[in-house]
Amino acid sequence: MISTLQSLRFVFVMMIFMSHFSYGGLMPFDAGGDCGVAFFFLLSGFVLTLGYGPKIEQGTFDFGSFMRRRLLKVLPLHWLTLLAFLLLSHAAIGWPVVLNALLLQSWVPLREVYFSCNAVSWFLSCMLFCYMAFPWLYRHASLTLLALVLALCTVAYAVVPYDRVTDVLYVSPIVRSADFFMGIMLARLFRSRRCPAPPPWAELLVVALLVAAILAYPHADAKWRNAPLFWVALIPLIFVFAHERGWLSRMLGSRPMQMLGALSMPVFLLHPMVVSAVLRRLPTLHYTVALAVCLAVVLTVSWGIDRFLLRHVDRLCSKQAI
Repeated sequence: MISTLQSLRFVFVMMIFMSHFSYGGLMPFDAGGDCGVAFFFLLSGFVLTLGYGPKIEQGTFDFGSFMRRRLLKVLPLHWLTLLAFLLLSHAAIGWPVVLNALLLQSWVPLREVYFSCNAVSWFLSCMLFCYMAFPWLYRHASLTLLALVLALCTVAYAVVPYDRVTDVLYVSPIVRSADFFMGIMLARLFRSRRCPAPPPWAELLVVALLVAAILAYPHADAKWRNAPLFWVALIPLIFVFAHERGWLSRMLGSRPMQMLGALSMPVFLLHPMVVSAVLRRLPTLHYTVALAVCLAVVLTVSWGIDRFLLRHVDRLCSKQAI
């Protein structure tokens, strides 16, 4: 993966982390959740296109091998965090748990299902559909299909009632595949070199655009801030940082940031459970101290899982045909 994008994964997973952290009467950073989720859908489409697009064009793409690698990267950690949830919560095994284990929960538009167990795993349910759709989306990627996707999204965001926003617009695999598809289109543009490489100062411009979107979030319509509000900032941000031309890119390319970026998935899946468990056991502390303790525990546990599980999984994936 491009080094700057690897590090940005950690930046945006921290935004998601803050969207789930509240303590001492201070509210969570709500914008971080919607922004971070949109970023990861876009980034996934972008990175997969750079890695597998040429193979699809050359006719050497092996869908079976592709899906085995994706499942090996997702399922062990998902099942581990699901097991941890069941043990910590003493939850009974019911059909939401079964759907969660199979990563099918986001297809059921009921909050008690798609947010069942380790609630953040709904994202993996959507990503699994995006992985399966990736070859088709890549082969049919065009400005016409992009226009159709945007038109359908506009209709969906306009007609869905406000009490169904989360059910239909936020966790639906079909709707979230639009973010993924835009990542594919962005990567095709990036590969084509039709747009000139941005100047180094463009990094500051796209960061300012992202800050503006975050500041606009509380005032935006509840439907459109799920993702469209952030598309206008995240799409240029990924494009600019993929070129790695500015001083911010040099910072993101540092070894510590790369190491933190590698922990983004375990941090994402673990942080709700770890934060909840830690806060229940902490005495009354200052907000910043409680935040630092929770973050330290999340990073430590994530590092352990990466060191003793995910690296072995990566070695297993390396044996699969790419």
